[in-house]
Amino acid sequence: SKPDHREALQRFIKSCAGYSVATYVLGIGDRHNDNIMVTKDGRLFHIDFGHFLGNYKKKFGIKRERAPFVFTPDFAYVMGGKDSPDFMTYVNLCCTAYNILRKNASIFINLFAMVSRQCYVWSKKLSLIIIQMLSTGIPELRSGEDIEYLREAFSLDANDDEAKVIFTKLIYESLACKTTQINNAVHIAVH
Repeated sequence: SKPDHREALQRFIKSCAGYSVATYVLGIGDRHNDNIMVTKDGRLFHIDFGHFLGNYKKKFGIKRERAPFVFTPDFAYVMGGKDSPDFMTYVNLCCTAYNILRKNASIFINLFAMVSRQCYVWSKKLSLIIIQMLSTGIPELRSGEDIEYLREAFSLDANDDEAKVIFTKLIYESLACKTTQINNAVHIAVH
């Protein structure tokens, strides 16, 4: 029925926004259609978190994933196209969520740093102090570069308005990325 469809669409838009922001900030990799699920009531979610902090898979030395996050033309189509009010709702939800996470960047950076080989303590002046810790053995979390990924993903030097512009550009970049669509097609053909 119409109300059920509208509710499912709203859930899809909200969960897609959460998915887009979370997978971008955390640098979740292996983002192909076999790892992205949608429930019957519209919830989109990711099921494989083996690659994160920008440690994406490579094939023949080439990084397979080039989009900031998965947001294909199919996703936009479900929302009514990129000129629709629902698409703009998605964009606004993404930008709002991104800025909320940015305000809490120090928590994320410190939590990830605590489980890495090196712990970084975040200061108000955005400088990092290195403290040696034991490694947890997580392959994607072994060096300062892994923590630096978070710092860059949060666009810490931008104000909220600049961050909205940055994330909106990331949405359109993801939407236009052909390698995501090719990767999905390969996974469909293989499976």
